[in-house]
Amino acid sequence: MERLFGTDGIRAKFGEHPLTRDFIRQIGAALGSILSRRSSNPRLLIGKDTRYSGDELERFLIEGISSYPVEMNCLGILPTAALSYLSREHNADLGIMLSASHNLSEDNGIKLFNSSGLKVSNEDELEIEAVIREGVRGGAFKRPEADKLKIKSIESGQALDSYINFLKEAAGDVDLKGFKVAIDCSHGAVSGIADRALLELGAEVDTLNNEPDGKNINQDCGSQHPEVVARYVAENKMDVGFSFDGDGDRVILIDEKGRVLDGDYILTMLGLNLQKKGKLKKNTLVATVMSNMGLDEAMKEYDIRVLRTAVGDKNVVEGMLREKLNLGGEQSGHIVLLDHSPTGDGILTCLKILALMKESNKCVSELSNCMSKFPQILLNVKVKEKKSFEEIPGLPELLKKNEEELRGSGRMVLRYSGTEPLARIMIEGKNLQMIERMSRGIADIIQEGNGRVTSA
Repeated sequence: MERLFGTDGIRAKFGEHPLTRDFIRQIGAALGSILSRRSSNPRLLIGKDTRYSGDELERFLIEGISSYPVEMNCLGILPTAALSYLSREHNADLGIMLSASHNLSEDNGIKLFNSSGLKVSNEDELEIEAVIREGVRGGAFKRPEADKLKIKSIESGQALDSYINFLKEAAGDVDLKGFKVAIDCSHGAVSGIADRALLELGAEVDTLNNEPDGKNINQDCGSQHPEVVARYVAENKMDVGFSFDGDGDRVILIDEKGRVLDGDYILTMLGLNLQKKGKLKKNTLVATVMSNMGLDEAMKEYDIRVLRTAVGDKNVVEGMLREKLNLGGEQSGHIVLLDHSPTGDGILTCLKILALMKESNKCVSELSNCMSKFPQILLNVKVKEKKSFEEIPGLPELLKKNEEELRGSGRMVLRYSGTEPLARIMIEGKNLQMIERMSRGIADIIQEGNGRVTSA
């Protein structure tokens, strides 16, 4: 059996391996088995985003988990960060979030959190996969009797009240009266939640894509299409805009002019603010290999170190914990504020930016002008199989030639997606024409007999 877990849990098209009915039950049975071995009275929480397959995925999981004496609490639709928060608030043995994040509705996934609200470790993932392998070899799981299912339901309104109160407290209960804010909820899990938090703090809120129907999550909206809210901000003279993804763990920022600002800009703004207050631990922030070199240049001016990790907010958090740091994130908009939460939280990030605007009395365009990005090219190549890059004819030689040509004035990152059949190419440097030529050459070699180029 191939590895189930990618960079952000298990993810696939619903109905296709590993998200088939029977295999989801096997996953559930494996989780139930592990939990019942670790605790005499195990308890877990289950949340989901708005995609149509969430109910069935939840039901199949429950059928598998219920083979063991595990108390299950179904929380309904809520953001991933809320599930993380509630897992640690209720000291749950496991939190399960059913979501495929920024993917379209045909996909779904399973993200797992421990009692500290952290994504489970790689060691835990390997244990789960090993137990699943044993279960598959051993045949069908035992079906529980219906009257013995230990399913409860923490009142969803109470759970969301608790999460929103946490958000407001973490933001310092800032008074947002007078702020005109536009948000794009991506028809996802923050629908009816992000706007509520902003309204309760006094902001004037215009909400876009806030009507989930199960199939429209991330469809031409949200963090993958920030131009939607960018256009709205510019046309309606809003102070700021925020574009969330389907499960709300990432957010893209829009300034008052309608300019799109990704996670690197957010890290820069929040990092400088924390440093100014003497609260940026070790004068260091964490970013991934995909963050722009402009972030490093900007931070160098303020003697802030940038620690790089592999792609994935889980890797960012691991780096933060290892080095005892409190700020990290990804260019994609996952921002981790470890003083408040151990996972990316788009709504919390939104509130922190608004609090910064309030206390500095500056607009986003002023706050973000401390960073200038290097030109960057991102290309995806769909692949039939994830061959070692060293085994692709001509590729190692081309990469070496490109590195010599860049000579410290740029960089390349070539990797496979952890959740999709894609080779991802990222090149940045000061010469746009040069990096365009390099990225196209790499894509052509990978594409030859193994895939096709798609937009990044």
